[in-house]
Amino acid sequence: MATNNAINLNAAGLARYDGSGTFSGVTVTQHSLLVGAASNGITSLALTNGQLDIGNTGSDPTAATLTAGTGISITNGSGSVTIASTGGLSFLDVTGTTQAMAINTAYLADNSGLVTLTLPSTAAQGSVMEVSGYGSGGWKIAQNASQQIFFGSSSTTVGTGGFLSSTHQYDFVRLRAAVGGSSTVWVVCGSQGNITLA
Repeated sequence: MATNNAINLNAAGLARYDGSGTFSGVTVTQHSLLVGAASNGITSLALTNGQLDIGNTGSDPTAATLTAGTGISITNGSGSVTIASTGGLSFLDVTGTTQAMAINTAYLADNSGLVTLTLPSTAAQGSVMEVSGYGSGGWKIAQNASQQIFFGSSSTTVGTGGFLSSTHQYDFVRLRAAVGGSSTVWVVCGSQGNITLA
């Protein structure tokens, strides 16, 4: 190849040599990644917020966002990708005597009187909740219509008449929804102390 010679191109962009004596100008998309394409070509890969270039064996990469798995959330932003865990339980210190429960929440019954916590009216299968005693009044988990709680071979009465309650101040229970929907069936998957069913 000759040196110190001028190259005249008829198109703007990156200079591309095809290996056979021809130079051409490759148009580049602004704010994009450059990709080595087939036949020594050059192409642009434009990305939107949160997208990454994902490799494809034998082909150009693909612009794509990450997919969140179980217990994970992904938030895409301008120049950012935030990955967080959604599997943990939020915490609520209940200092009153009544509390409507929400899924994936841990409650501390913290009153000198009985704390009555009512199951959510609906929940997805696999949802989890916990109740820990701290206040001297203890706690009681009340049910909505058609709901029931199973504790080993025992179970509460179906509906609003059934409940689960502590016997001692520091009793603890963890519930998991075995059947979702409004007629939720909850299963005790962890406990400490002497739990009463009715």
